[in-house]
Amino acid sequence: MKVLAIETTTRVGSVAICAAGRILSEMELAGEMNHSEKLLPGLEKLLGRENLTYRDLDSVAASIGPGSFTGLRIGLTVARIIAQNLGLKVVGVPTLDCLAAQVPAATGLICPLIAGVQKQVYYALYDKSPKGKLRKLTEYNLEPVAELIKSVKKRRPTIIFTGEGLSLHKQEIVSALGEKALFTAPGVWRPQAGSIGLLSGCYRPQKWPRLLPLYIRPSEAELNWGRRRGH
Repeated sequence: MKVLAIETTTRVGSVAICAAGRILSEMELAGEMNHSEKLLPGLEKLLGRENLTYRDLDSVAASIGPGSFTGLRIGLTVARIIAQNLGLKVVGVPTLDCLAAQVPAATGLICPLIAGVQKQVYYALYDKSPKGKLRKLTEYNLEPVAELIKSVKKRRPTIIFTGEGLSLHKQEIVSALGEKALFTAPGVWRPQAGSIGLLSGCYRPQKWPRLLPLYIRPSEAELNWGRRRGH
């Protein structure tokens, strides 16, 4: 079963092909936040590396957010088009789940962070079994980082933070939590398409129209539309 995986929710996207529980090939989309121009050429190059065509694929997996609204729309649109044209099933993987899964097996809670607007962060809390199985303990949240800190202070001692939200909020977390907070290396702060492909086996495949973004909050365009209508 060959899975084509797409990740476009962050500044630097990536694509991968996975099969039999391993990553066959993975590549970043060069540059930042220009997925509309780089995603399709990147997919063609990736398939060429493995001497594959789209017809060799069995399913398509994509990161569904939260994350960049523009990046999400581009990645999901391409995934849906490929799946529709080839009659493939699709799998949506929440970006926070991907970030948590990239944390090496360890004791303590795992808290991936994705930066939102106005000092807000998207996050959820997870733990891992001794065998490395990921378990989500909370809903997906969008809150000011101060509220996140207040919430995790009530939890058990060690919390492992990860994700690009740390580039903005790490010092505030250190100041508030001290030794209770641990941090992953920056190399795993960004979700990777290979991880999306490997995780896709944990989610139910769907038909392409059901591949939808996980926004958690409305986009700015939707908020502005609501304001104009007096909502």
